[in-house]
Amino acid sequence: MKVRVAASVVLAVGVALATAGCGFITPQGTQRITQSTSFGVEGDVGDVHIRNAYLVSQDGKATLIATFVNKGDSGETLTIQPNASASDTKSLDVAEGDPTIIGPKQTLQWDDLTAKPGSLLPVFFTYGDKTGVTMDLPVLTGDFKVNSTLTPTPVPTATETPTATPTPTETATAG
Repeated sequence: MKVRVAASVVLAVGVALATAGCGFITPQGTQRITQSTSFGVEGDVGDVHIRNAYLVSQDGKATLIATFVNKGDSGETLTIQPNASASDTKSLDVAEGDPTIIGPKQTLQWDDLTAKPGSLLPVFFTYGDKTGVTMDLPVLTGDFKVNSTLTPTPVPTATETPTATPTPTETATAG
């Protein structure tokens, strides 16, 4: 009788280990913090982490969408340069601690990019004496609902404003 009970216990333990064993050696997806969660790509420059970075493009203009997290002890001024031919390099102050979100409220826009939606555009990020990183950012349109309010703002064009014709006024004369 004792042999049957011992055999049953050994068999139950063996079945439990065999069916649960995969959980011991399989990495958990929730433990990977660098997994991209949306449209954009991710990278790091020194203590500054760049998350979910992508561009929304319209008519040769592009808006950067990204979250920057500075894990350092002091604020940094990040330099951002789309493809080497772009004439406009932007700077962004990234405070330590709290994330700096570029998107609906604060924007960075370029007016001279020829990246077509659906392509990847190399963008160089650096600050101070840190070795920079070039990231291939996806170029999207405002067609996705989440991006519909993030399209670049049009550049104002110079228009002539008609001036009003002065109306003659009567003046009093001393007499």
